[in-house]
Formats: sequence, C-alpha cells, structure tokens
Amino acid sequence: MRIVVCLIAKFFKFIWKYFDILCFLTAIIFAVWGCFLLNFTVGIFGIAVGLILVGYLSEQIANLQ
Repeated sequence: MRIVVCLIAKFFKFIWKYFDILCFLTAIIFAVWGCFLLNFTVGIFGIAVGLILVGYLSEQIANLQ
C-alpha cells in the first residue's frame, strides 16, 4: 500500500511540473476546435496560428535551458 501511495505522489509531482504546458496545449486545441465550429477556413487558420504559437514557445523554452 505504501508503494502505491509513493508512486501516485511521484506521478502527480511529474504532472505538476508540466501542468502549465498541458493547460496551454489544451487551450490551443479547444481554440482550434472552436474555429472549426465556425468555419473550415477559419479552422485551418486556427491550426496555423496554434502551430506558430507552439513553435515560438518551444524555441523560448529551449533557450532557457
């Protein structure tokens, strides 16, 4: 039982480390989904903007390390 609690605690520590990144990517996914609900063309532009944001932020994160 103690091992299970330790594994769960480690899992949540790992997830918490990347929680802001997961929230950001989830927000982009839902924004693109909303764009597709408006119109297909708007959805394509939404994907483009989302990929630009993800690419820019991944470069910023890479420069921090």
